[in-house]
Amino acid sequence: MPSGSGPDCARKMADQRDRPTDITAIALAFEGGLGLLALALGWWLEQWPLPGVEVGATSWSGVARPALWGVLGTLPMLAGMWLADRFAFGPLRQLKQDFERLIVPLFAHCSVLEMALISLMAGIGEETLFRGLIQAGLADWLGPPWGPWIALVLASIVFGFGHMISAAYAVVAMVIGVYLGLLLLATESIVTPAIAHGLYDFCALLYLVRFRPPSASSS
Repeated sequence: MPSGSGPDCARKMADQRDRPTDITAIALAFEGGLGLLALALGWWLEQWPLPGVEVGATSWSGVARPALWGVLGTLPMLAGMWLADRFAFGPLRQLKQDFERLIVPLFAHCSVLEMALISLMAGIGEETLFRGLIQAGLADWLGPPWGPWIALVLASIVFGFGHMISAAYAVVAMVIGVYLGLLLLATESIVTPAIAHGLYDFCALLYLVRFRPPSASSS
């Protein structure tokens, strides 16, 4: 029997039909595009969108501390995600259903490496735009004492609307945006929210797509 026929071939063809258009390439291009957009707008507005990172001047010792805070900063978000998934009620139940209906199927065929690359690019691209350019730029423009806090709120609202998969998803994204913005204010380095964002996305995808208990999938 030729290798291109039979049940195995049929299953492979079905898998290819069920797999979304190369989500990895699309996600990497989109998230990377956000970072490039931030750099271009930052150049135009004369606003460096990577606070705490200076090209050619940042040493590893200067990056290590905010990077460590980024790793530690992931833990509260992961705890919140797990609690919301396991004990969903009210709007959280709708959020859980949104994940099961939209997010999980979209990334179901991605390898662990693909999920890691997508998450890494999301952390870099989105944080460069929302925290590095919008929040830090508005804070500089508005000035102290209230500028940084107004910028934190406005950037988080924009971040939430940028994740308008559903109303519940957007609200949660706004809350996460506030948290990531506070990390930027606390460390004065984009490295911290970028690592926290990317690592959270990766762990959340890995859990929801690969390791979520079967009982958690029921709505």
